Amino acid sequence: METVIQAFVFPGLLYVLLWTVGLFWFFRKFMAPLHKRVGPYFNGPQGSYQTLFDLSKLLTKESITPKGANPYLFSVMPLLAVITAMLPAAFIPWTSGMPVVHTEYGLLALIVLIGIEPFLLFLTGFGSDNKYSFLGGIRVLSQAISMETAFFLAALSPALLFGTLNLETIVDKSSWGSFAVLIPGFILYFIALLGLLEQPPFNIPDAEQEIVYGFYTEYSGTNYFLLKLAEFAEFMAVFAGVATLFMGAYRGLLWDGYSWFFIKMMLVAIVMMTIRAATPRITLKQMLRFSWRYLVPISLLNVAWIMLAKNLFFTGA
Repeated sequence: METVIQAFVFPGLLYVLLWTVGLFWFFRKFMAPLHKRVGPYFNGPQGSYQTLFDLSKLLTKESITPKGANPYLFSVMPLLAVITAMLPAAFIPWTSGMPVVHTEYGLLALIVLIGIEPFLLFLTGFGSDNKYSFLGGIRVLSQAISMETAFFLAALSPALLFGTLNLETIVDKSSWGSFAVLIPGFILYFIALLGLLEQPPFNIPDAEQEIVYGFYTEYSGTNYFLLKLAEFAEFMAVFAGVATLFMGAYRGLLWDGYSWFFIKMMLVAIVMMTIRAATPRITLKQMLRFSWRYLVPISLLNVAWIMLAKNLFFTGA
């Protein structure tokens, strides 16, 4: 019974759906004053009904499969993207002793599941039989390959410091001192995640002015809804991953619990949305140069820093 509750309630399907809908609403409300846009605020308290109306509109629209598209890739990839985006929730220690899957390799599972999502998006563009979708998919793949090296190296920072891939152990060993040591890894991890999630200034694969809407171009109705659901579900996994690896997850100042976890996730969300509102999109060439010339070498230096700090300050960790 407990497994069923975890799978369908918390941290399962219902939790993910509530999170994605709530984040979509918060995303709009937070971005509106930064962009000086009034936005929909008449429908329900603080415009909350507008989000539900938009979701119902997408679910009732016709899902069109273009002639010539690969029917398997085109129809299956959105669903597979949603499932893959939800899976990391099973490995996150949301409260003390409460990951659904207890494993010594939770960190490895987390970074693999987050890192594989761009390849699924590439297949959505590849199967659309549309040159703009295909170009968007190629950009997703190029961006993922460029950013994942720095992402993996930064994500392994706490594992190197504490000598474990177990997310529960990483949370238990986290402290203010470890956070100070991990600050460079935290910054590198966050930057690489913006690239993996195709968020500004790295929203290159869906640049409307250049390639219409990238890999999204041919999608409509329920399939488009599933792709956006996968995007916001992955946001949840990413924010939870940042809070777990670098911020102590559910551990707080006066008490421990999910409330602290939620606060930390929202702080990460606010930083990401502020960057999204304030930065212009860079070009693919600029992204590749930034990643391989600066981000990856600095990530390697961060690994050296972690090993040095471990020997100096965390000998018993």
